[in-house]
Amino acid sequence: MGLAAALAAAAVLLPVMAAEAAISGNHATTSKASGGSILIGASTVLSGPNAYAGQDWLHGLELGIKKINAGGGVLGKQLKIVTADNACDPATAVGATRKLINDHVSIILGSVCSGATLAAMPLVKAAHIVQLTDDSSSPQITQEAGVGGNPWEFRINLDSSMEAGALSRYVAAKVKSVYFIAENDAFGRDGVTGYEQELTKAHISIAGSSYYTTGTGDFSPILSAVQQKNPGGLVLISEPKDAATLLRQLRAQGLTQPIFDGGGFLSQEFFSALGAPNLANGITGAFFWNAAEDPALAKAYKAAYKTAPAPDSIGPYYDAFVLRDALQLAKSTDPTAIRNALKKVNLKQAWGRIKFDAHNQAHPNVALQTALNGQIKLLKVVPSSGE
Repeated sequence: MGLAAALAAAAVLLPVMAAEAAISGNHATTSKASGGSILIGASTVLSGPNAYAGQDWLHGLELGIKKINAGGGVLGKQLKIVTADNACDPATAVGATRKLINDHVSIILGSVCSGATLAAMPLVKAAHIVQLTDDSSSPQITQEAGVGGNPWEFRINLDSSMEAGALSRYVAAKVKSVYFIAENDAFGRDGVTGYEQELTKAHISIAGSSYYTTGTGDFSPILSAVQQKNPGGLVLISEPKDAATLLRQLRAQGLTQPIFDGGGFLSQEFFSALGAPNLANGITGAFFWNAAEDPALAKAYKAAYKTAPAPDSIGPYYDAFVLRDALQLAKSTDPTAIRNALKKVNLKQAWGRIKFDAHNQAHPNVALQTALNGQIKLLKVVPSSGE
């Protein structure tokens, strides 16, 4: 992560250190199954402006866990989700992680937002319990995990720089310069950093960047800056609802540059918030999944929740099966056994193979996709840089 993440980490450093002292080394001996169930911690966003993303994330996890439990569970036990609200906030994430540790879960899944994931990492290291991440995109998570860093942090989804590598080659064929509009948090700033590096390699010039607060209603100052720079294209790193607001205002001001989705906002949630789906025609992005890759998941999700899978739903759904395999390999709910088993997981899924490298990072595929009349069309599936 960039400067924003560093400041956020500094803001929670003292409470994290205190928590480390309180829980260091204790969790591994107290984690247990409860009432015939294996307790699975879920750190997600249940309050604040990003609560809808946290609910989407929880839906994906619930769908995966339900499928596993319907098949008999794992190790003869059912999986039980224990939630904690991290509010997409580093300081709150510290408390949420501490709660889950005190609840004696066997593993923690989460935390949706990169800042929350990073803030939790020192605590899970001190407590000797795995945090299995499936939605946070900051490259710093991988940089600080595994060999030479935090051996208790694992991630199954691609970070923003991996997605950027695939999309940048597409962008380079369309425009010669880009301007970034991104959330003013770890997700947005680290995303811009990753894309800048990859786009520069592709000989695309960076015209500038602007950042906004989640829930912003008026983007006119940012759009004025875009008009002054007059870039060849725009890269948006945003959650679906903010992206919809931004796009409506962008079109109203007559901006016609090609738009690229650098944050995975293309979704039915985005189209619903947009209101006029044709406004998004031609937007192209890179994501770690497209419905065409796993029609069974898309069908099951719609049956359960009456809508297409949201971007934040995908990672936790597949995470459930990674966890299942790790528990089966470990033959135990002990956190240390789970950590060691994760290093042996080699699971082929619809979005690619999940096998962790030395930094506990998996390398699933990248889906290049485009918007057309309210539908998300798959252009191409390409391997990530790690394969």
